[in-house]
Formats: sequence, C-alpha cells, structure tokens
Amino acid sequence: MQVDFLTTLVSVALMVALCLPGFILRKLKLLGGGAVAGLVTVLLYVAQPAQTVFSFLQKDFEPALLLNMGAALLTAVLLHLLVYFAAKPAFLGIREKAEKNVLEITAFLGNVGYMGIPVMRALFPENPEMLLYTAVVIVGFNMVGWSLGVYNITQNKRNISIRRIFFNPPVAALILALPLFFTKAYIPAPVIGQITPFITFLSDMTLPLSMIILGIRLAEMSFTRIFCRPGAYLAAACKLVLAPLLSFALMLLFRLFLPLDPMLFVALFIIMAMPSASLTLSLCEKFDGDRETAVRVNVISTLLCTVTIPLFMLLCPFLV
Repeated sequence: MQVDFLTTLVSVALMVALCLPGFILRKLKLLGGGAVAGLVTVLLYVAQPAQTVFSFLQKDFEPALLLNMGAALLTAVLLHLLVYFAAKPAFLGIREKAEKNVLEITAFLGNVGYMGIPVMRALFPENPEMLLYTAVVIVGFNMVGWSLGVYNITQNKRNISIRRIFFNPPVAALILALPLFFTKAYIPAPVIGQITPFITFLSDMTLPLSMIILGIRLAEMSFTRIFCRPGAYLAAACKLVLAPLLSFALMLLFRLFLPLDPMLFVALFIIMAMPSASLTLSLCEKFDGDRETAVRVNVISTLLCTVTIPLFMLLCPFLV
C-alpha cells in the first residue's frame, strides 16, 4: 500500500478549507442565522443518503462482502463504546456538568457520515469496497449516537428513542441501497449509467454542505470563545489521537485472528481518526445540551485533523 503524507495532507486540508465560503458569507451577513437549518435539512435528508447509495454503486456484489459488512457494523459499535469508556476518565476534572457531558460525546463520536466517505474516495480511489464499509459504519455510528450520545447529554434513559436508533436517514439509505447493490448485475448498463451520475451529483454535495455549515457556525462565535477552553482541546485529543490509536491496536489484533478483508481494518482505523461529529451539535440543540462546547470541539478537531489524519495514514501499511 502506497502512502503519501503530502498528498494526504493536501487532500484533507482542502476538504477542511471548504468551510471558508460559509465563514465569509456569514461574516459579510450575506447568509442569515436561519440558513443553517435549511442546509442541515438538505444535508441530512438528501445529500448523505445519496452518498450511501453512491457507495454501493461503486462495487459489484460479492458474497464475501456480506461478512465484511457485518463485521464493519459490529466492530464500529464496539470501537465507539471502547473509545467512550477509555476517554471518560479524562473529563473527571471538568466541574460544569453540561460541558462535561458534551465533551464526553465529542471525544468518541466522529464525523463519519459527512467526512468519512469523501476521505475514503480521496485517499483510496482504487478500493471502492472502502466506501461500502464506511457506509455500514455510519449506521453503527448513528445507533451509538442516538442511544449512548443522547443518554450522556440528558442523563435520562427516557429520551432514548428506538425509532431514532433504527429508523433514521442513514438506515433508510442503506435499505434503499442494498437491493440496488444485490441486483446491480441484472440491471441494464445504460440504466445504471443514467442513475449513477444523478446519485453522484447529490452525493457530492455532502462534504461541501457540511463544511459550509461548519464555517457558518465558526463565524457566529468569537475566536476567544472557541479557542480558549482547555476542555475542548482535551476532547479533540481523545478523538484525534486516542480513538485512532485504540482502533489501530484492535485492528492489529483482529488481523491476526480474523479472516477478513485487510482493507476493512484500514477503513475502520481511518474512520476512527475523523474529527468530532456534527451529530453532537444536533443532539445538543435537540436536548438542550451545551451547544457552544459542541461547536468548539467540532471546529478545533476539524482544523487539527488536517495534521493527524495524514500522520495516522502512515500506519495503514501495517494493517494490510
């Protein structure tokens, strides 16, 4: 496996730079405060589901993929739980309860849905199966986010909704994509040729939209409020360093004993190196959590991942 640190650095940096239009337009007051709600709706219900369908269009069905996809789902849940409990002691010194609750979830929930697949497309263009694995991991990520994430913010089990855990846009997209994936070989090539560009156009909106939204939120907070809270750096360190290191160690162990696709191990490792998830902010807004802390960690971890992801990419050859 060829790993080019500079290429990875430039690719990730350019992805993060997509937040600049949102930041500039909001600072110039060309975008109002209500713009985020509309953009989030398009992102959540159109772009991200299209991204999942796009992922399944890139690879023809093979029976062996089912085992790897199932392993991806189970391992994703396991890894998120592992990082949650490993990172939790780091925040024992945080006195403000609301801030502590949000720091704990930003430390283990990563930007898998919006950034994961674009990163895989950019860094592993010759391995379309990586997109499949990432799309499945997104489902596991949402299951953990809407259960453990919700509980951690509210400290109340009654706020956990089975419907949200198992019936959300990523799951709906997976249900739509799987029949297409299984029957793709039987669909006439001209039809697939027409469907693929349509889905691709919608899918390609995911990363730009998510970064523009991040830029808008960044513009709405002063730099001192964003960068002067040590807890945010601690959460970012857990997400960008602790999470991928734990994932790497577990993937090395799995590689020795499990007859799975080595690229699955690479995908799970890189996925856990993603910055803090936008879902944490959505949960804070819905359940009256510490919104500022969620934005703070999201911004800091996204900026810092331009360095950490390229560095961790250097470890990928050890998993193949």
